Amino acid sequence: MPEFDRRPVNRKRHGGRRTVARRKENIAVSILRGLFPWKGDKGGDIVRKLILLGSLALLIWAGMQIVDYYILRDIRTDRERAELVRIRIDYDSEEYLLMHIPGFPHGSDLVGEQVQVIGEYLEFYEMNDDFVGWLEIYPIVQYPVYQYREYNEDGVRIGNNDFYLNHNHERWPTTNGTIFTDWEGRFTPDERPHTTIVYGHNLQTKNLFQPLLNYRPNNTSSMDSFEFLKLNPTIVFDTLYERGNYKIFAVIQTNVERTQGDVFHYWDYVYFRNKPHFDNFVADILDMSMYYTNVDIEYGDELLMLSTCDFSVFSNGADSSVRLVVVARRVRDNEFAGFTEAEIDAFIDNRGVNEDGQLNRKMFEAYYNLRYPAGWAGRSWDPDYIKDFDNY
Repeated sequence: MPEFDRRPVNRKRHGGRRTVARRKENIAVSILRGLFPWKGDKGGDIVRKLILLGSLALLIWAGMQIVDYYILRDIRTDRERAELVRIRIDYDSEEYLLMHIPGFPHGSDLVGEQVQVIGEYLEFYEMNDDFVGWLEIYPIVQYPVYQYREYNEDGVRIGNNDFYLNHNHERWPTTNGTIFTDWEGRFTPDERPHTTIVYGHNLQTKNLFQPLLNYRPNNTSSMDSFEFLKLNPTIVFDTLYERGNYKIFAVIQTNVERTQGDVFHYWDYVYFRNKPHFDNFVADILDMSMYYTNVDIEYGDELLMLSTCDFSVFSNGADSSVRLVVVARRVRDNEFAGFTEAEIDAFIDNRGVNEDGQLNRKMFEAYYNLRYPAGWAGRSWDPDYIKDFDNY
C-alpha cells in the first residue's frame, strides 16, 4: 500500500529558504474569530469584541421589538379576536344556565351564590372571571369586556383601571391590552352601573377601539363620519347576566390633561347622586357633541361610554391627552331597539366642518379655545332631549 504524501502542499522559496504556506482558514471560523474573544487575543481586542457583541445584541433586540410592535402584535390581536368571536358564535346550547359565582358582591359575605347567566358567555367567564360582558358594534367592534376588581380582607371592593391597559383577556402581559370597564361599576343579575365606561386602545389598526375613530371627522376613512354614524347608531353591551342594547346620542372629543385646557372628568360619573347631577352631565355631553340623534334622555336611564385615545387634535406632542368618546343610552323596556329610517334621516350634523373636514366650531369653551379661538358657538341642541331639564 503506498504511503500518504505528508509533505506540505505548497512550497515557496524566499531568499534561498524554503517555506510552507498555511492553508486558508474556514470562512465561518474567521467570522467567529473576528466576533468572539479567541485564544491568543489581547486585552484590547477582547474588550472591542465584547462591545461589538453587546451592540449587535441590542440592535437585534430593537429590531425584534419593532417587528413585534408594528406587525406581530396586530397578527396576534387579529387571531385572538377571531378566536373570541368563534367561541361566541359556536355556542349552541341553552340560552341561560345556572352557575355558582364565588364571592358574589351582593351577598352578606363572600361565599357566593347560584345565579343565572347567559350561556354563550359562560366560557369567557371560565377562562377569566374578570369577564363582565360582551361589546359589539357589528361588525367593526366585537370583544369581551373585562374589569379588574379585587376584595380586601374586609370584603371591600378594590381595583384600578390600569391592569388591562397592558394585559390580554387571559391576564397575560401584552402591549395591546384589551377592552375593559371602569372598576367601580357593579355588574350583577340585578344591577349595572349608572354609567358603564368602557376603555380600549387605539392601535391605529383595525383592532380594539380604533374603528371608533370613524365616528369623528378624519381624512383616513373612505366614508364620511356622519354617514358612518347613520350606519352604526346602536351598540350591544350584554353582561354575563342580561342582554342590553344602546342608542348613540353623542360623540365627543374631550381633554383629560389640565395642561391642555379644562378637563372634562367623564370618568367620575359612574354613579349619579341625583337628577341635577345626571342632567348637567348629559347637558355637558350634548354641548360637546358632534351629532344629535334626537334620542331623548331621562334621569334613571343607563348610559354607556366608549373611550379611546384620539391623536387628531393637537400637533404639539400632546395628542395622548385627547379622548374620543361615543355616548349612548340603554334601550328602555318596550322600546324599539334600533332607529327607524325616518329617525336616522332626522339625525343632525353638528360638526361644523370645513371643506377639508376639519372642525371649525369650538365645542367646549375652555378646552377648544386652544384650537378654535373664535369662541364657543353656544348651546345648539333642543333642551327637550333631556326630560324635565332645567339648566341648574
